[in-house]
Amino acid sequence: MSQLLGKAFKRILITGSSSLVGKALIKDLSINNKIFCIDKKITKKINLPNVKYFKSDVMNEKKLMNIKRQIEKKEKKIDIVINCFINQNYLSFEKQKLKKFQNSINTNICGTFLITKIFYKLLKKSNNPQIINFGSIYGLVSGDPKIYPDQQVTSDAYAASKAAIIQLTRYYAVKLSDYNIRVNCISPGGIFNNQNKKLVKNYTKKVPLKRMANMNEIVGSVNLLLSDKSNYINGHNLIVDGGYTVL
Repeated sequence: MSQLLGKAFKRILITGSSSLVGKALIKDLSINNKIFCIDKKITKKINLPNVKYFKSDVMNEKKLMNIKRQIEKKEKKIDIVINCFINQNYLSFEKQKLKKFQNSINTNICGTFLITKIFYKLLKKSNNPQIINFGSIYGLVSGDPKIYPDQQVTSDAYAASKAAIIQLTRYYAVKLSDYNIRVNCISPGGIFNNQNKKLVKNYTKKVPLKRMANMNEIVGSVNLLLSDKSNYINGHNLIVDGGYTVL
């Protein structure tokens, strides 16, 4: 899919690189580009000369500043930032604790702010820079507890923080346009990952296309936004859910 990016070599920063989406993006985008990966836990590295890993929490400003300096020393600029990091707890409202609620909010919202604040200075040196954030359909609609009978998959903190990321995307799309930086968001629905069969059955009943997304379709949505043919798309929340949110 990465051929959609065109022939131009790009320097891409991926946060949350050990997540399901992060790993898939590294595999796809590393074919023709330089990839910088940030995650608090580095698992199963892709050992390629053009893929560099940095270990840091997205809330550790000191470490992030050091990573920025290391990248700047060698590359001078970044063309793309893709934020895949996530802090999701599975506690229901009745069992939710203030500390865990705050941790999710701080990571997902403040982490987005901090990554943007630190790395926009490298982005603005690029000819066609862009930030892609990851939201969720549960930042738009409430999760249906009937889908998840055995667990609270979409906690209040997760839903609220994803809604905030969508709005931060809109804000930064306007603010960072001063530096020609476009900012967009992708809000996926359910992604198939060998989940419980009952969960998959319950979920797909609510999807017009009658299935969950596969990872190639999520990676494809990123490639769409990275394509030169999308250069006029800014401040957009691309919903990739098979029609779940239109019902």
